[in-house]
Amino acid sequence: MLIPSALEDAMSMQAQAERERQARVILGDSERQIAEKFGEAAKTYADNPTAFHLRAMNMLYEGLKKGSAAIVIVPSTAVETMQLGGLAGVTALSANLNKKAAPEPEAGPWSAAPSPKLASEQ
Repeated sequence: MLIPSALEDAMSMQAQAERERQARVILGDSERQIAEKFGEAAKTYADNPTAFHLRAMNMLYEGLKKGSAAIVIVPSTAVETMQLGGLAGVTALSANLNKKAAPEPEAGPWSAAPSPKLASEQ
């Protein structure tokens, strides 16, 4: 028995709509769970400024150590509370982390060998 193509198309569209609905439900539930976790974190940090300070420093460190060209905007009051020596301290920290993140070139079959000097250069 063959299913008419119009019915097959309708069934396919209905199945696709149901998959999209399920995906939206899952996404909404995930967002609700994340919001709850942020609420719990806010309560924890409100009661423990030291934990908040350490988390902020960790976030700054993680943002800077990636070695990417990302710009990290940090309010000056946050920098002052971290006692990093102001903007110069953050800049130095970023430069140091980026230097560590850059891989050292390895010598291999494709590494550049010194080019031979021409007779006119000798």
